[in-house]
Amino acid sequence: MTFHRALGFVDRSVLTDDSPLRVVMASEGRMADKIDLRMAGADLGRFRGNPVLGYGHSYWGRTNLPIGRVDPGSLTIEGTRLSGDLEFDQEDEFARLVERKMRGGFINAVSIGFDVTQWESAEDNYWRGGVATKWELTELSVVPVPMDANALVTSGRQIDDDEVADLLRRIEGALRSGRGPMILSDPEIRPIPDDPAPTAPEINQDAARSLLAAFAPKEN
Repeated sequence: MTFHRALGFVDRSVLTDDSPLRVVMASEGRMADKIDLRMAGADLGRFRGNPVLGYGHSYWGRTNLPIGRVDPGSLTIEGTRLSGDLEFDQEDEFARLVERKMRGGFINAVSIGFDVTQWESAEDNYWRGGVATKWELTELSVVPVPMDANALVTSGRQIDDDEVADLLRRIEGALRSGRGPMILSDPEIRPIPDDPAPTAPEINQDAARSLLAAFAPKEN
């Protein structure tokens, strides 16, 4: 499975008006998703072969085409960080807009997709967290709102709303129960009935899991 984490950021220490837009894509350490991606175990082969840059992890349909790519030759692991240079499609108006906002500091974050192929402990997994000793980079997206306060150069966003926190806990409970597609309601989350009328919207299970992992309390 592919898991997402919005913990990358623009490296403004090397950014000039005419320089490539370099980003820190991932770094070691247990993050908000409680997963520690060890750089020694990073497999970049698949991504080097198709280093597309998307927006918001949306790759389906004609309106969600990639906005650029990561220069394969720029992918480097230095110590505990994986970095790369972004190249935006200059024939794409939206791609140029995203680049302008990133260079101007209005968008600061990127998010990787990755698959863990080996955990340090048999008890480690995507939901409990743990140390990923081997993992594969699958994709990179620009994201407007990072999900971890430490993902930004200057500022971030943390969850501080009790109602939203309670909603996330209820979504987590529903997902762990394995009851399939869910309807959001207040005050409960309930399974979609066999013959709903009208049809209720479904929760994207992968997106919900990513949301839970991103807003999970960080360990000190």
